[in-house]
Amino acid sequence: HVKASVLPKYQTEIVQWCENLFHINCNALLCSTYYSETFQRVIRYASKSNQLKKGIIYIPIDFDPNLKIDLTASLPNIKFEHISNNVSYEDLIDINQLEEFIQRDLNDTQSYPFMVIANAGSSLLGHCDQLTRINKICGHYNIWLHVIGDLLGSMALLPSIKDNVNINCDSLTIDIMKLFGIQNLPYLTFFLQPTTGVKQIDDNKTLVTTHPLYDFILHSPSISFLSVWSISQRCSHDTILSHMKQSFDLTNLLIKNLKDIKRLRILNEDNDQEVYTYQRICSGDASNQSLPKPVVIFRYEPDDLSELATMGDSNGYIDLLNLWLFDKLSQQYPKMNLELLKSVHFQILKSDNIDLNQTAAHAIRFAPLEHLLDNIDPNDMQSFIEDIQCYTEILLATMNGRKNLASIVSKYENLICIPMPQWAGVGAVRYIPNMINPSETNQPSTAEINTIQAELARQLQSNDSAFSLGVEADEHDSMFYLRLGMIRKSEDLDVLLQKVLNAGKETEASLKYVEDMAEKIRTGIEKVQRDLKNEDLQLLAQEGLLRQLPLISSDYLLNYESFLFSLSVFITLDVMSWWSPTPSTSMLGKKGRSFDLNSGRIESTEDTYVYRMQVKKQSPHAPMHNNNDITPTNTNTVENATESNTKQ
Repeated sequence: HVKASVLPKYQTEIVQWCENLFHINCNALLCSTYYSETFQRVIRYASKSNQLKKGIIYIPIDFDPNLKIDLTASLPNIKFEHISNNVSYEDLIDINQLEEFIQRDLNDTQSYPFMVIANAGSSLLGHCDQLTRINKICGHYNIWLHVIGDLLGSMALLPSIKDNVNINCDSLTIDIMKLFGIQNLPYLTFFLQPTTGVKQIDDNKTLVTTHPLYDFILHSPSISFLSVWSISQRCSHDTILSHMKQSFDLTNLLIKNLKDIKRLRILNEDNDQEVYTYQRICSGDASNQSLPKPVVIFRYEPDDLSELATMGDSNGYIDLLNLWLFDKLSQQYPKMNLELLKSVHFQILKSDNIDLNQTAAHAIRFAPLEHLLDNIDPNDMQSFIEDIQCYTEILLATMNGRKNLASIVSKYENLICIPMPQWAGVGAVRYIPNMINPSETNQPSTAEINTIQAELARQLQSNDSAFSLGVEADEHDSMFYLRLGMIRKSEDLDVLLQKVLNAGKETEASLKYVEDMAEKIRTGIEKVQRDLKNEDLQLLAQEGLLRQLPLISSDYLLNYESFLFSLSVFITLDVMSWWSPTPSTSMLGKKGRSFDLNSGRIESTEDTYVYRMQVKKQSPHAPMHNNNDITPTNTNTVENATESNTKQ
């Protein structure tokens, strides 16, 4: 009841405000909260009540698949037919194919041509269909034409248009939330076809009723038109259109500057600018002004791909370069909200070969109109363009370095080139020591090579980020190699290879020194063990077996000595000397050993022990006293005490 009383009062004001803003002459306006709701209402409105067949809706290739599933589930009396394009771009409708499909379906007993959904600024690439020609075909076969896209809102940027100018369609939908940069706004659907009533079949397909158009819109479940009416009362046209105008200015500025950068191709830029004018989408005396670009699609591409024929998959390598470019730009400029398009079909080279024209490749997409929160000022755009120029020079130097890598590496005796098909950098090399034959590698040599590569990567990465460690896995073994990243100039490749060679020789010498030192230490340990064993035998021979026995208690010791006394009567003096020989004046003792890393010799620790004892004696712990502060004592007392102690 509230909506029934409010809508008739404000419907006229909203329609007049939208007509003045977008320069669109319409008979009714529909506000929808959900995108699918918009299409459902349009399809129900345009459906023919006397048809029990399924209506065929012709759509472009890039039509939202989720939306198609939703509409098919909610409207069972329709089906969709994709119109592809094998001539230019995949998101445009092929006019000849569309007419062939319509003529084919006219004689179908189960379905009939019902509607065509065309683009005025496709969602992904921003292309615009030839609405003037499509509208003529639809008018000839009595088919409803519905148009979507961001370029429909660009009519608001025109200062003025003639009265006989209108968009070539029966209805159109504009996403004002994207165009105005204001969240939670509805979708606006303009009905351009003049009609006084709408024949509609209810859900049971048993009752046919006729309603005025405003009554049809009135029964829409959405009341979001109130937000549109509020904006129309509170905001000026310049304020509302500022986001759309700034977005189109940014795309035009980027396109203008990208044209000056060599080897950077703008994919959605056409050579015939007169095709993309308002005459492409409008009827009557439309303006000759070019349509703005809602998005910019660009990619790095060399002038002649035949130069990369020796590299194998040249198109795949160019995709890797564009992937690297996207990573750098998106990390440095997050406000730009760049998007990577993978496997987009477009004309890579100007050729008559259709298969070549349909090659899938990677590209970078810039669409400021789709992002509401991040404001990009001209200074950010200028820095963005300068960095693109710098990065393209890096890509060119890297591409030339990769092409000449094998021939340059062959000049270095210790380096071999490793193929890297999935690497955007210059390539990869492996350092081979002098004593190893690359063609006859075994498990020990592979381990040594991997050790050298890992050490090289650790050393070089600390000073230059162009180096990284990679692994080549096969069914038998895994071998390491050094990956070479991007270079700024072609001369940098020789510098990188020379760094690898010098560091490799140093690492090889260091490992050789470590191996030699380990061998010396092992030999020294064996010698020390033999010396200590000999000293034990000499000590046993000098002290006798008796002194090697452990100490026991005094009772056992007395019994043991009495036993020895009785035993000495029967044992000769020579045997007793062996059992407990007379202590020698030069007693032997166990001495420690130390290994001198500089000379590689094993030395005794006796000198070290003597030195430590001398240092200890030279630094007594007792505190120093002043002689004057000593309290005098009785000398006689001291002497008596001494004598007493002596007597005792």
